[in-house]
Amino acid sequence: MRTAMLFLFLFIANISFAQETNLSNSLLFDGEPYIAQNPANPRNLVVGWMGLKFNNGGFHIAIKTRASFDGGSTWSTTQTLPHLSPSFGSADVSMTFDQNGLLYLSYIDYRQLPDSGGVYVARSHNGGLTFDAPSKAFDMYDVAGKRPVDRPFIAVDANNGANVFITTKPAPWIAPPNRSYYKVSSDSGRTWTNIQPIDQAPYLIGNAIAAPLAALNIAADGSLQVLYPSYVASQNPLPTFYRASSNNFGASWNYNLAIALTPGAADTNYKNAYHLLCHPTDANKMCFVTTGYTYNDADIFSLHSEDGGNTWSAIQRVNDDAQSNGKGQDMVWSAYNERGDIAICWRDRRNASNNGFWNADYQFYYTTSTDNGAHFSANKMINTSLIPFDSLIVENGNDVMGCTYHADTLYTVWGDTRNGKMNIYFNKILSSSNASIGFTDLDNSLDWTIYPNPSHDIMKIKGAQAIVGKQWTLLNSAGQCLMKGQVTQAEFDIDLNKINTKGAFYFVIEDEARVLIIP
Repeated sequence: MRTAMLFLFLFIANISFAQETNLSNSLLFDGEPYIAQNPANPRNLVVGWMGLKFNNGGFHIAIKTRASFDGGSTWSTTQTLPHLSPSFGSADVSMTFDQNGLLYLSYIDYRQLPDSGGVYVARSHNGGLTFDAPSKAFDMYDVAGKRPVDRPFIAVDANNGANVFITTKPAPWIAPPNRSYYKVSSDSGRTWTNIQPIDQAPYLIGNAIAAPLAALNIAADGSLQVLYPSYVASQNPLPTFYRASSNNFGASWNYNLAIALTPGAADTNYKNAYHLLCHPTDANKMCFVTTGYTYNDADIFSLHSEDGGNTWSAIQRVNDDAQSNGKGQDMVWSAYNERGDIAICWRDRRNASNNGFWNADYQFYYTTSTDNGAHFSANKMINTSLIPFDSLIVENGNDVMGCTYHADTLYTVWGDTRNGKMNIYFNKILSSSNASIGFTDLDNSLDWTIYPNPSHDIMKIKGAQAIVGKQWTLLNSAGQCLMKGQVTQAEFDIDLNKINTKGAFYFVIEDEARVLIIP
């Protein structure tokens, strides 16, 4: 039985890894991908990233996108958002869908010396195939001397899609003290309020943080939720994250301490991304993930709330390699699925021959939680092969990866240097709960199950009336057809006595699959 379960895991892993796709396939540079999934059509995925493109006599970073309407099996041609001026470059894409399938995309389009441009928001009414003319959310000169046009994030109110919220921070060439800023749109991102800082006394960011990124989300009740960093000794002797919440879409804010981190010996080469999650249907549940150095190397930490962010759990280490082993994890991202399960993904060096950041090969890993982040599954690989270290990963434009999670399917995007260039890769992984390994379709729309499992003689299939008339197929682990037929009733049996081998098999109705074990 243990051998069969091990085989099952390897079988699922091989199917998952086969989905790995180079989305950008550029000869130059592509970085910082973002992925969004359409709640009105979960098979509709859109990936955006920043990539070099020759324009106006030189190379400039542009925002590029591709869309899929079959869960990532096939993708549209690459689209490039136009620059607002021929000399501008773009960066820092962020995307979100509203409940009706309208896609919002925010990005920077700017020039340094002389500083000009801003943060823009474009919309797509056709699932990411084309975008309308963008509006300007932030201008380079909205705050004197601070150039608030770096790493914007955008969120939309699920209860009222016309309300859109966006955050930003000062440009990276601006010295501290700096603050996080926000604006609000009540007309689907066409016009925006005046710029405002998120932090207020006695919950100030302080004078020591150069790039105070604000992680934001919108809870199921429509409240704005933001976590931002702070280091002010009179407020707290430790580096902290404060949580700001607003029930009136930014007109006023409430604050509380979310986490105080014990500082460690941080290596500034690691990409210290962090991300705030809000449960899709329960406004009381949230999760926050970050990179920390409590154990003297870079680890992935999470904490969660069960009361709408008023109180938070203790932090827990998510990566399950040996503690303080010198193997760094970074570039974390996370997602809830529609059931409230959590997936966290990151870049991982546990299998590298070298410690630390430099000259350490890397992979990508993930874990899942079914109890709002109280416990996590064993870590699993997103990709199998170690990627050789390349100094390209030190450069800007490689700070985040992305993921989205629906049913048991985890969709991930990241940049890596396996071919000597920074390219954007996509993978679709069939995940499971902590208790068992499952294999389900994107949305499980036909609603059927097999039992008992494992089974060695008679397999029973029980489903809804929708499966009647569909074709069924039993495949071996090599994808070869062993048996096939047509479903004639919602409950039926299949005699497995003709199968003279053991292991994991692939039972398919129409285009939905379940894994069957024959012990």
